[in-house]
Amino acid sequence: MDLDGDSPGMRKLLNSAQRLRRELAKAQDELRSASVQGTAGGGAVRATVDGQGTLQDLRISSVVADPDNAQGLATLIVAAVREAQESLVARQAARMTPVLDALRTDVEDLPG
Repeated sequence: MDLDGDSPGMRKLLNSAQRLRRELAKAQDELRSASVQGTAGGGAVRATVDGQGTLQDLRISSVVADPDNAQGLATLIVAAVREAQESLVARQAARMTPVLDALRTDVEDLPG
């Protein structure tokens, strides 16, 4: 690939970089606005996190809201939040992998 001046190789590289920049920005926007849920206790505790992994909502069924078992409830809450955050990481990886693979392919096509 010729990368001098206004060569077809340079134009291809620049077009590829612009396409990847747009795809990366789109993926980042999608992930920022994502919302994922995690559950524990068979769905008795539901935690929702946003695209940054911040807890946005927590729902607790009265079935597990026993005042005599605060530690058990705390364990379920932590498990639900952790599951939601792990789901977010998996979604991020699934969304970003194709973009990064395209970048890797373009870089491997460079001369030298």
